[in-house]
Amino acid sequence: MKIQYPIITISEKSHIEFIKSDEDLKKCNKSALKNRYYNKLILIDSDSIRYTVQSAEQESTTGILWGFNLLKGQQLKVKLIFEEKVEKIELSELQDLLIKMINKDKYFWDSDGNLKERLEFIRNANSAEDIISKFTYEYYKKY
Repeated sequence: MKIQYPIITISEKSHIEFIKSDEDLKKCNKSALKNRYYNKLILIDSDSIRYTVQSAEQESTTGILWGFNLLKGQQLKVKLIFEEKVEKIELSELQDLLIKMINKDKYFWDSDGNLKERLEFIRNANSAEDIISKFTYEYYKKY
């Protein structure tokens, strides 16, 4: 399985994240692993392929001092176990999904006053890669 980065992840609780690398995807804190954040996590990559994570297992710690960080808790590297079913997602389906999820949490997405522009960009995008790349860039620029 070759995931094409950047990707969008959608958690069971409909939380969206944008991930630029395999390293970023597989790094979490102990609490996320304990709370099964990765279970049923949906990944949509830049090639419009949808993957579903079945579960995650701790592989190692990351950073110095066995991954301990006072602000973030212990940092771990995880191994992801994927479901076998992998499918192509149509651009229109991705657009509809993102628009629906953004509208559900529109106060967050409009916190900088750019909600209309974001929705318009999604509607007019020519590929999943265009959408994912733009939002990943914005996400990493802010955080």
